[in-house]
Amino acid sequence: MNIRKRTREQSEVETGALADILFFLMMFFLMISTLASPDAIKLLLPESSTAQQTATKENIRLTVDENNNYFVDDNPVPFEELETYLGDEAKKKGSETVILRIAKDRTVQDLTKIHDIVARLNLGMVMATDKL
Repeated sequence: MNIRKRTREQSEVETGALADILFFLMMFFLMISTLASPDAIKLLLPESSTAQQTATKENIRLTVDENNNYFVDDNPVPFEELETYLGDEAKKKGSETVILRIAKDRTVQDLTKIHDIVARLNLGMVMATDKL
C-alpha cells in the first residue's frame, strides 16, 4: 500500500489587477467630485436693511522713471526724502497701500530699496503693470 501524504498546492490571491481597479475608482471619484454643484450647501447670509458705504481710502501713487526720478502723486521727491514723504502722505490720506509704477529698465535693487521703505512704514505695495 502506498499511503503517503499528499502535498497540497498553495493558494494565492492575485493582486496585480487590484491596483488598476483602485486607480480607476480613484479617477472616477475625482471626476464626480468636480462635477458636484457648488450650490449644494445652502447658507443663510446676513442681510442689511440699509446700505452703508465703507470709507474708501485714497492710495498713494509712486512712480519711478527711467532716469531714476521719484514722483509721489506726480510730485517730484528726492530718494533721500522718500521715506518721510511717503509716511506723511500715508497719514494725511489715511492710506495703507502704495501703488508702484516703475520703468522696465530699472534694476531689482531699485525695486528692493522701495520695498524696504514701504515695509518700514507698514504699508502694502502693489506693482502696476502693462497689459500684454
